[in-house]
Parts: sequence; structure tokens; C-alpha cells
Amino acid sequence: MADNKVPTPGPVDPAKHNADVAAKVAGQDISGQSTVTGEFGEATDALDKLAAQVKPKEMVEPPKAPDAPDASPKLQKQPDKAPDKTPDKTPDPVPDPEATKKAEEALKKADEYFKDSPKLPPNASPKSSEAFSSIKLKAAQEISAREAEIEKLRKEIEAAKKPSTEVLEKEKELEELRKWRAKVDVDFDPKFKDHDKGIEQQREFIYAQLGKNPAVTPEIIAQIKKYGGPDMINLSKLFDSIKDPTLQRLVESKVADIEMAKYNKEQAIKAAKENITLYAKEREEAQAKAATTQVQAVTSNLSNLLDRLDWYSEKEIPKDADAATKKEIEEHNEFIKTLKPQVMEAITDNTPEMKAVLITGMAQLFNLQRRVPVLEAKLAASEKALTEVTAKWEAVKNSSRSRLNESAAPAGGIPQQKPGVDVNTRASDALDDLAKQVMEKRAQAAAGQ
Repeated sequence: MADNKVPTPGPVDPAKHNADVAAKVAGQDISGQSTVTGEFGEATDALDKLAAQVKPKEMVEPPKAPDAPDASPKLQKQPDKAPDKTPDKTPDPVPDPEATKKAEEALKKADEYFKDSPKLPPNASPKSSEAFSSIKLKAAQEISAREAEIEKLRKEIEAAKKPSTEVLEKEKELEELRKWRAKVDVDFDPKFKDHDKGIEQQREFIYAQLGKNPAVTPEIIAQIKKYGGPDMINLSKLFDSIKDPTLQRLVESKVADIEMAKYNKEQAIKAAKENITLYAKEREEAQAKAATTQVQAVTSNLSNLLDRLDWYSEKEIPKDADAATKKEIEEHNEFIKTLKPQVMEAITDNTPEMKAVLITGMAQLFNLQRRVPVLEAKLAASEKALTEVTAKWEAVKNSSRSRLNESAAPAGGIPQQKPGVDVNTRASDALDDLAKQVMEKRAQAAAGQ
């Protein structure tokens, strides 16, 4: 029994125990596995081995300038193999001299434009200096582009002041076309139609005189009109057949007057075409004068018509007018102030649009003149019916009214008792009054408490 007894462990050193635990934890990873592989040893030994395997690089002197070749080639490191004759990359493009020149000019202009601008501090980074330079260069390029555009526009303006030969030819051609159009307008000018009216009157007189002769039938007159009139045909055979010297002399004199009127018309048209500028000016003045005359005539006739309208004028507000009447008069005056300028504009405006507006307004006026009497009759009938209904309703209300206010009770209510002793009061009534007074006083006293 004594041999199988387990020996009791002795006391444990805390410091040693803690050191063992710390060493064990240091040799474990985050998952609790040991980091000791047993293949490379400690980390420091492994690093020392790796450092011993690395060979130091040979020191090579930098290459010298081409004009001073190195006299000791032994110090230069020889290449391990011959360099490849084929280049690894494409050669750099040759810079464009024109682009380089433009860039230099842009930089020069940028320095001129920003010579008085703030500078970067001396300790600024290279990136900041590069960015600032690029901004100045961009601004200088934009300013140069604006200046070039301004100069181009200035040259175009100067060239416009001095028209070229092509422009002068176009203007000359345009002027000729305008004159040609004016000459064409001369032929159709109503001013020259007065000559035609006189000619037609002379022809009608000749027809009337020929019709008096029995030898001239209506068929003969119709044939004369068919060929353009007596001035357009030979009347000698007609005169031989009618054998009337007086009629012949009369017709011949009138034919001479027709020819004279034709000549005057031709001369007037010829003079107008020869001095087309003066003709155009006179025609413009005549048109302006005609327009002014027309406006004056319209204004005069319109004033006579508008004066007959009793509402086409502003009204004065009476001193004793109520608020509704005052507001109605103010609205009427405001409407008249707005309407009168529109009427004056319609007088001077002779465009097709204004004429269409006036015709539409006239049609609307005729329609209102047709409908307003019917509406007024309906309104009068409605007002009459309303009056009758109102009268009946008042009669119904009066018939159902109570007559209690017309009873024998005093209108002012029950009169108050006169103070003092009434010798005519019965003894029972006097006792009742005294009792009532006593009760009222007791009630007041109780309410006061």
C-alpha cells in the first residue's frame, strides 16, 4: 500500500512558471499552433544566413563626358554580352521647329501678361510651379486667340467700309432693278388712268352721235367697239355712206381729241420714266398726303358718331355718392381711358389685320343688337314676377304673425310698486306684500353668507 502511493508535488516557483507560459505563448500563432518548424532555426539565424548569401555590388564610376574619355578602362565594368543592335523602343520623334517656336512665343507672352501678378513662394513644390506655369500658358493662349479674333473682325469692318468691286456691281445691279420696277409701276399707276377716263368719254360721245344717224345701225357701232373704238379704224367709208358733213366734222374733231389725250398720257409716262427718282418721291409724298387726308376724314366722321354716345365720356363722382356708386363710376372712367387710345390706334392703322378686327367687332355688335332687346324683355318679366312673389310672401308672413303684442298687457311690463303706505290697499294684500318682502330679505341674507 505504501509503494503505490503517489508522491505529492513540491512547491512551484511562480517566476519560472510565468516565464515558461510566456515562452510558450510567444511560440504560438493566432490559432494557438506552434511557430517553431525546426527547419530554419531561429529567425535571427535565418536572417544572418540570408545576409551572408548577398554579395556586395561592385562600385562603378560614372561615365565621363565624351570630350574627355576615361584613360583607365580597367575601372569600367565590361558588359557580360554584346548589346543587341535592334533598339528596344521606337526613336523619339523629331520636335517640330514651328511648334517649338510657337510654344516659346506663348511662354514669352505669358511672362509679359503676368509680369505684375503675384509669384509663388520660393519654397513652393515643383508640382505647384509646373501647375502655375501651365495656367499662365493656357491663359496667354486664350488671350492671344481673342486678340486674333478681334483683329480679324476689325479688318472685316474696315473692309466693309471700303466695298469691293463685286459689292459695287451688286449694288449697281440692285439699283437698276429698282428703277426698272419703278418704271413698270409707272405704267400701272392710277394717276395716269385719268387720261383713259377722258378718252372713254370722247368715244361714248362719238357712239351717241353716230347712233342718231339712221344709216349707222347698232351692229356697225358694235363692230367699231370690237376693234377698239373710232380712233382705231378708218372711218372714211362710213362717212361716204352716211353723207353727213356735220357729223363727219364732229366725229373727226373728237377723234383728234382722243389722239391728243393719248399723246399727253404717253408724254407723262415718258417723263416719269426719265426722272424715276423724282417720280418715286412725288408718289411717296402723294401716298402720305392721301393717308393723312383719310385719317382726318375718318376722325371727323367718327367724332360725330361718338359724340352721340352718352356713355363715351368720363363721369364725375357726386359728393354724396355711396361706395357702390363711386366704385361703378371709377370703373367706367378707367374703361373710357383705356378705350380711347385703342380707338385712335384703329383710326391710324390701315392694315388688313385691323380691318378684320373692325369687321369682326361690327358683326359682334349686330349680334348684340339682336339679342339685347330679348334679354331686356326677359329681365323685365323676371323682375315683375319677383315683385309679385315678394308681395305674396309678405302677405303670408303677415297672416301668420302673432297678435300677442297687441293685448291689454302694459307695453312696459308690470309696473313697480310705489314706495310708502297705500291707504287703499286691503289688509290681506298688505300682509302678503310684507311677507314677500321679508322672504326676499331672508333670501338675500342667505345668498350673502
